[in-house]
Amino acid sequence: MPSDALGFHNTKNGTKENSTFSSSDSHQTADALLARLFYSFDSRYMLTSSIRRDGYSAFGQSNPYATFPSIALAWAFTNESFLEKWREVLSNGKLRVSYGENGNRSLDNPYLALANLYEGAGKMQGYINKSGELELLRYLMAQRMANPFLQWEKTASWNFGLDFGLLNDRITGSVEYYTMSTHDMIMNQRLPEFTGFNSITTNLGQVDNRGIEISISSQNIKNDALEWNTTLGFSYNKNEIKHLYYENEDVTDENGNVTGAKEMDDKSNGWFIGHPISAIWNYRVTGIWQLSEVEEAKKYGQLPGDPKVANSYTADDKVNPADGTVTPVYNDKDKEFLGQTAPPFHWSLRNDFVLWKDLSISFNLYSYMGHKSLASYYLNHDDDGGRFTYAMANLPAKEYWTIANPTNDYGRIDAKGPAGAEGAQMLYDRSFIRLENISIGYTLPKTWTSRLEIERVKIYGSIRNVAVWAFDWEYGDPETNPAFDQGGGLATRIYTMGLNITF
Repeated sequence: MPSDALGFHNTKNGTKENSTFSSSDSHQTADALLARLFYSFDSRYMLTSSIRRDGYSAFGQSNPYATFPSIALAWAFTNESFLEKWREVLSNGKLRVSYGENGNRSLDNPYLALANLYEGAGKMQGYINKSGELELLRYLMAQRMANPFLQWEKTASWNFGLDFGLLNDRITGSVEYYTMSTHDMIMNQRLPEFTGFNSITTNLGQVDNRGIEISISSQNIKNDALEWNTTLGFSYNKNEIKHLYYENEDVTDENGNVTGAKEMDDKSNGWFIGHPISAIWNYRVTGIWQLSEVEEAKKYGQLPGDPKVANSYTADDKVNPADGTVTPVYNDKDKEFLGQTAPPFHWSLRNDFVLWKDLSISFNLYSYMGHKSLASYYLNHDDDGGRFTYAMANLPAKEYWTIANPTNDYGRIDAKGPAGAEGAQMLYDRSFIRLENISIGYTLPKTWTSRLEIERVKIYGSIRNVAVWAFDWEYGDPETNPAFDQGGGLATRIYTMGLNITF
């Protein structure tokens, strides 16, 4: 029977062989204390300060709590007397500066700081009891190593801002500059094989972000016939890995001599010191082998219609001593930093129109720019494992390389890269602009509806995801489909119509 000492969790690891049931039981607790102070003098100088103490049971016994302070100062400079004469032009202005720390407690499992037992491969071990019968017991083993020092992931940030209003607030906006440093990140640290564990969950690394955000709203026109308001937003973010596991490796010259040391990258996860978390590090496809390059393509074991892949590191290439021919070799030394998958630039634009105070029209655009991705769809692997009939059925709708169509954008049917880089992916610019929404509403005049004792009647409709313009990406939606040949979703267009009646 379950009790306080023996609960429902993991009852499948009982003595019954080939059990077909499973169970789980988890418990976690958290608490927080917050103190806040606000002070304002003459609506010109403002101070806000706070301190927070958070605790979470999932962290190690040595560090379940963390303290997060913050402080912010603001100066409403347009309330100063020396700016009084400029009030009609500069109607509002405030400078802000703040510093704060916060924590992240997002864990996949509330018991990551603790060791546990699991059934391994599910095997049973047994012994012969005194009656000569085989008694089977579940074979349990340790799944993870405990870390009593696991603690909160922390982010410290500075923010500098300017709020402004011009022409009696016909134009308002803000400009923000921020810098953030996230450290003690919750990561899986590799462990030597002799420990019996692949990794341990611990706090490592540091990632820095800095950027700028700008927002502007304007009242362009306002009269009895037309109101027109515009909102514009822009942001830029630079992301950089400063530290990972704090493990160093030697730096050598071309002769193998050690010239220094640097912190080791994590190539398996695609994380590199001094580069964004979303950095793209891979082979660079420079085009497609053409018919006139058949002899050059042979050196790479390829045919016209196959992708050209840059072989930037030639020291490992193989040379045939008999005739001096060179066979290119591809490895990590040939890979390059090609960009990043996260868009560093965002902008949005919204316009709202009201005509004759009853008809409202609005539309909204936004854009993500500066990011890229890799895809192998251009290789035309449409035979799906040899089903050439399937390929032929799809060919008229797709571009592919032929002698009559010597394109540099698409490979031949079943194209492949050189040995070592057979599935080399092509780089695409994923920047796009989306017309995200168009809305129209019409409120019937009161003179019409009052006869029916109805206060207001509004008819409205909208279209979401009206159109998208991609700079380079053609394999599905550029935002919702990160890698078309690896699966993903497509953006749907949504139509909405409605009627509001107020009695």
